[in-house]
Amino acid sequence: MSEVFKLGEKSIVAMHEKRTTGFKLFNKILNVVFISLYSIYLLPLFGVGRKMVLVHTIGRKTGKKRTTPTLIFTFYTSKLTLYVARGRKAHWLKNILATDSGMINIQKGFRKMKVLASLVEDKEEKFKHLKYYFEELPEAKGIFGYDKGKHGDVFSTEEFIRILNIIEFVQLEPVE
Repeated sequence: MSEVFKLGEKSIVAMHEKRTTGFKLFNKILNVVFISLYSIYLLPLFGVGRKMVLVHTIGRKTGKKRTTPTLIFTFYTSKLTLYVARGRKAHWLKNILATDSGMINIQKGFRKMKVLASLVEDKEEKFKHLKYYFEELPEAKGIFGYDKGKHGDVFSTEEFIRILNIIEFVQLEPVE
């Protein structure tokens, strides 16, 4: 018999949702360390570029250059897709949406490239992305607290729909 699925308290999405002072400080320090090691090409040597990228944006209010490390996946669409745990509250996502052209720069491993970023708006498309994430990617356990063997099929539950309403997906297409 399967256990009822609830967003795990220790999951990344739940911590982003609560945004406690301790988590914000931990996240800020981790981002600074990650950006520093990634920028000097130390982390790409260890293959971190397969799962994480640096997203370079321009601040929508200040006009300053901003750099944010994010998770990146190739879902069933075979496009590079950024996963946004904080949803539309994430400042780097707001910066992307504030650009007129949707063009941003990313660093994936040793490569720096210009990409066209577009938010996945369609609810059915977001549902497919999240379902694929839950079914196919082992990271779902740490990010959502979901265990396929323990929870089974959760795609019609209120909790899954709540998560679907929290998170966002941004698809990237390389520009020549």
